Amino acid sequence: MTDDRLSLQEDRTWALLVGVMMWLPAELDTWLEDAADLSHAEFGVLRCLSTSEDREIHMSRLAATASVTPSHLSRIVGRLERRGLLLRSTDPADARRTLARLSKSGATLVDAVEPGYVTQVRERVFGLLSPSQADQLEDLAEAILTPLRGECIAVLPPRASRP
Repeated sequence: MTDDRLSLQEDRTWALLVGVMMWLPAELDTWLEDAADLSHAEFGVLRCLSTSEDREIHMSRLAATASVTPSHLSRIVGRLERRGLLLRSTDPADARRTLARLSKSGATLVDAVEPGYVTQVRERVFGLLSPSQADQLEDLAEAILTPLRGECIAVLPPRASRP
């Protein structure tokens, strides 16, 4: 093995990770498109708003929480706003910041779609893993994401205690 090439195991592991990153979101996109005429990224934004205090969050934090770039978030929020699923407003405490708020129809949609989404994620991810593997997946994903986007880790709920 040379340092300028991946080992066979590294290459296989990398191909598997890229496959998961490519095909899992595509499968969830297809399901969400059929269930609610939403992309996975759009539903992720709505879910983040639905779990935040007062169903309202600053756009910069929403981008980190939903794991999308700020420019992509602006396009997503524009589409969701046109559908009446969320509202944008200027933060009264700081006019330079924009708030996104889940609308009543957005909350209704999330409540209707969430059970099926949970089923999809459990079938396609957690149902295929043992509890130990799920813990390892959490550890591995956090180890990879932290140096890339530590702000995404910072806005997640705390790690559940493990037995």
